[in-house]
Amino acid sequence: MHNDRRWRDLVERVRDDADALRVAFVDRVRTVPAYGRGLVPAERLDADADDTFAYLLGRLAGRAVPERLAEVGPTIGRDRARRGVPLDDLLTAVRQDFGVLWEALRARATPDEAALLVERVQTVWTVVEDYSSRIRLAYLEEEAVLARERQGERTALVGILLAADDPAPEDVRRAAIALGLDAGDDVLVAAAAGGDAAALRRAADRLAAGGRPVHVQPTGRHSVLLARWEGPDGAPVRAALEGVRCGVGPTAHGLAEVPRRARLAGELADVTAGGPAEPRTLASAWLPLAAARLSDVGPDLVACELGGLARVPAAERERLVATVRRFAVDGAVADTAASLFCHRNTVLNRLRRVTGLTGRDPTVPADAAVLLLALACDEISPSSRGIVME
Repeated sequence: MHNDRRWRDLVERVRDDADALRVAFVDRVRTVPAYGRGLVPAERLDADADDTFAYLLGRLAGRAVPERLAEVGPTIGRDRARRGVPLDDLLTAVRQDFGVLWEALRARATPDEAALLVERVQTVWTVVEDYSSRIRLAYLEEEAVLARERQGERTALVGILLAADDPAPEDVRRAAIALGLDAGDDVLVAAAAGGDAAALRRAADRLAAGGRPVHVQPTGRHSVLLARWEGPDGAPVRAALEGVRCGVGPTAHGLAEVPRRARLAGELADVTAGGPAEPRTLASAWLPLAAARLSDVGPDLVACELGGLARVPAAERERLVATVRRFAVDGAVADTAASLFCHRNTVLNRLRRVTGLTGRDPTVPADAAVLLLALACDEISPSSRGIVME
């Protein structure tokens, strides 16, 4: 009890010169980078320092702390998060409290109170650390709130950008700021439909882990990935989106090109739905895309070009179609025979059979293109099903 009374007396002597605590603290904290840059105004820093030491000294003296002071720590944590003070800088500043308090206690202690100081050093440290922990927790909670607010704002601004055919320069500028991009940056644009959105988000996480700005935007039917892109298209893009069933538009050279690229990526995602889990570009999915865009005349093209195939049994029709498609890929009878595990004469006979049924020679590039487009139309057009596909 005697030591408790002596300790309270010492704390009160420090409290009587609270202005000195504030001055010492502010001098120290100005060496912390965020505070040195003036992220916290001087008047706010002074007021918070006064409240901080009033709270800490009250705790050390064992007094009841007023409700206003009890909330000073969380209030500081939330304020510093809003001002953009890095957490490490904030905690460095807060921990100056211990040094300032300890020096003040030592300066005001009498020689016969030296043992008392040694006895109470852990108390001072515990009070300051508890205060620091409350500030840290409030900072992290506020940071999470801010992240949700920024995400909401970013989503709204990107939504405005994607909805425009020809986005206004101001909308482009605002979206660029929200995304952390320059308006002229190259941007990777990909779109996934339905359940493939989860894989697209995982790819976004991988891209973000590499340090590039990334955003995934829900648009209703699709999720659209936007990421700053550096380097060529082709293999690097396929590697970045490996395992994701999605459509990929050509790289947007500036955010103003993003809306058109996103719409194309969405179309590619739709026409390749149900296919392998891989990214599909305009180069790799132009046939189904062209067929989808011929929706009005696609059934007519199918009826005109493939009607003859409907007259043969289904099993034969399947072999003939598979041979045409494989030959279009291989470009050589021998290679197609190897791919289909049959004799080259079998391939030649099937190709001639297709010519007899359709009037189109699959070995002639122009005729092959028409056949392939008609087959693609037949795959996606419900009104034409039954002519070739069953």
